[in-house]
Amino acid sequence: MDISAGIVLFNPDIKRLKENIDAVIVQCTHVYLVDNGSKNISEVLEMLNGFNSSQFSVILNLENQGIAKALNQLTIAAQKDGYEWILTLDQDSVSPSNIIDEFENYTAYQNVGMLCPVIYDRNKGEEIKAKEGCTEIDECITSGSLLNIEAWNNIGGFDENMFIDGVDFDICYRLRQKGYKIYCIHSVVLLHELGHIEYHRFLFWKVLVKNHSAFRKYYIARNIIYVAKKRKSVLLAIKGILQEVKLLGIVLLYETDKKSKSISIIKGIRDGAMLNTKRKEL
Repeated sequence: MDISAGIVLFNPDIKRLKENIDAVIVQCTHVYLVDNGSKNISEVLEMLNGFNSSQFSVILNLENQGIAKALNQLTIAAQKDGYEWILTLDQDSVSPSNIIDEFENYTAYQNVGMLCPVIYDRNKGEEIKAKEGCTEIDECITSGSLLNIEAWNNIGGFDENMFIDGVDFDICYRLRQKGYKIYCIHSVVLLHELGHIEYHRFLFWKVLVKNHSAFRKYYIARNIIYVAKKRKSVLLAIKGILQEVKLLGIVLLYETDKKSKSISIIKGIRDGAMLNTKRKEL
């Protein structure tokens, strides 16, 4: 089976990106790259000169169009070239050597929308050993996941209104709503960096502190409200309010740049409430 891969770029670390491409280029027929206005795009293109140009397609956005838009661009390009599956990768995720071979064992499963690996966070330092079999799950991140392009097309693609944060979980939800299944393949373990995570203790609870930038805090807060609106769920709206309180509380208690991040969260809540839930057409 011919399988394509797609990588979204935004100011990538060149060394890590090369490691990423080296790992996937020998497994996939074609690799699509979408650059979201990287300042170091000249370095990216220079690095790509060391590869066979027939194995690559590069799409250049003049500014950051968001992860959802870039993922749609990758998938549209793969669809036009006749591919039925695309492996979506973050710029810093390094694929294991067995990712395509193992995923191919499950593509014939009925109503598969997406196949995903077990995620190994570099920051935690704890090694995860590969196992046999798979488990049906509700959601996964897009990095290292094999997306069924027909399923993607049938649900209208990634929601570009979301820009970044929650984009992956949203498409998982919509795939399942249409009857597609998501499987975690235990034999595939992906190295992935989940950010500058810290753990703190608050009374009896262990608190996960992700230390996202003010920019990311805005979209996290905005999309919590937006998703609740989109699904017309009162329960999700109540849960969302609690999530927003927790998000703000963690910033005030444990993170730096408290003022900027707090303002971004409040703006995100406001804009999420005002955002039109009608999605853009592909």
